[in-house]
Amino acid sequence: MSFPPQGNKADVSGVATAAALAVADANIDTLVARLTAARAGYMDALNRDRPSMLFPSALAKAIIAIPAVGNVTDLDFPDIIIAGLPSGIAIARADLVLIIGALLDTSAAENQIAAASKKLRIKISTGAWGTNDIPALTFVQNSLQVDASAYRGGTVLFGATDIKAIITVAGATYNLRSDQSERTDAVIATGDTLELLDVTAVIRVWFN
Repeated sequence: MSFPPQGNKADVSGVATAAALAVADANIDTLVARLTAARAGYMDALNRDRPSMLFPSALAKAIIAIPAVGNVTDLDFPDIIIAGLPSGIAIARADLVLIIGALLDTSAAENQIAAASKKLRIKISTGAWGTNDIPALTFVQNSLQVDASAYRGGTVLFGATDIKAIITVAGATYNLRSDQSERTDAVIATGDTLELLDVTAVIRVWFN
């Protein structure tokens, strides 16, 4: 009795196995792509609903007088105390919000921010200006416009810089300054003094 050769069956079996593996690999790739897309959608939804906390300055500063170009100086803004941060939760982002109740021009000409790239900086109270501070908000040139010798309603300025790197100690006080002595980028006005009235600072903190 003779038997058919077995080599052909082995070859056919090998081809079938390779084809099955290729199909399995393709299915895995599809699954990974779907899981990646699902995770991206979940993270997007989570970011929209990310838990956050607001830390306002305890007291508004009644007057912050932005000087004219030739009289640039350091300007201190209200301090902020960050207390009650939840333990065991990482900070995803933090930024600064500046609330200005009103503006008053003391010159006889239209007044506004005189130059670009002028900063409001932040540091922890135990740090030093020029060493431990980082920019928190950049004033836009020609913003905060006020008519000559006029009074106008205030506005809200949002810092676009993520300042979470400096929020390292719970229960700490954080100082705000537009600094000329160390950083030479204090804010200035085109006319005479431009007064910011009833200024409140807020740090917004988002958590993972």
